[in-house]
Amino acid sequence: MKNNPPNILVIRSVSTEIRRVEEFVKAIFNFHNMPEKCFNPVFLCISEATTNSIVHGNKEDHTKTVELNIDCKSHLIQVRVTDEGDGFDVEKVPDPTHEDNLLKETGRGLHIIKSIAQNVEFNDKGNSLSFEIICK
Repeated sequence: MKNNPPNILVIRSVSTEIRRVEEFVKAIFNFHNMPEKCFNPVFLCISEATTNSIVHGNKEDHTKTVELNIDCKSHLIQVRVTDEGDGFDVEKVPDPTHEDNLLKETGRGLHIIKSIAQNVEFNDKGNSLSFEIICK
């Protein structure tokens, strides 16, 4: 019998922690026998959200943490990524598809998440992002 992996991971606000995030997501996928073809889009969304929390939310302050919470229910993966930052107003994020932003090297993370995931929501403060991905 496989041991149920924890569904919460707390990491430091350091970009190298993304490796731990990948191991965490792989363990959850393996335990729940999630389809392998779903791993890349799920991990892409989680890594984008985590990177945003590290860089923009916590301003790469190594004393602050990012918490990931992942639940699997049948073919549904529910994710929440929360940082210790001040939050932001999602309505003020520039549209990366606007012609003025097309050549910018950053600013596509939320757009990627919204194009892959469902029920993308932020808390009122703007420091916690939740989304769902259906994996069949």
